Amino acid sequence: MPEEMTNAEFDAFLETLAQLIEAKAATIEEAAAIIRDKKSK
Repeated sequence: MPEEMTNAEFDAFLETLAQLIEAKAATIEEAAAIIRDKKSK
């Protein structure tokens, strides 16, 4: 069974990621590292 996100789930994920970046990233590099850590492996 393929794993797929609905648009609403994807939007919620992006908002959570944006909030995490706002709270933790002080530089562009830190923001990029946070995003890369969330990529599927």
